[in-house]
Amino acid sequence: MRRTRIEIRCTEDDLIRIKAKAECAALTVSEYLRRTALERRVASLVDAQAVGELRHVAAMLKHLYPKDANWTMEEKRRYWAGYERLMEIAAGIEGMAHAGRKDSQ
Repeated sequence: MRRTRIEIRCTEDDLIRIKAKAECAALTVSEYLRRTALERRVASLVDAQAVGELRHVAAMLKHLYPKDANWTMEEKRRYWAGYERLMEIAAGIEGMAHAGRKDSQ
């Protein structure tokens, strides 16, 4: 249990920025400052939204694949490579967020 308290001095502008960043990461100011001071990852809500959007676009791409199209093998390969790349990016962002949660425990 955390019992030791510290105080810091900062400008009003700094306080506004710190609070905004903590809110963006869905953290308290204390937790945000602990994580940044201890060089732990701070995952923002934007990361989770980005993962959701990437997975949504990938699902649409998979759904819209023209099965009856007369594509060359190279065209098919490029199409599916785009789908796989979106999924890899989403998994990478998600993996970084999970790593950040492990660091804080």
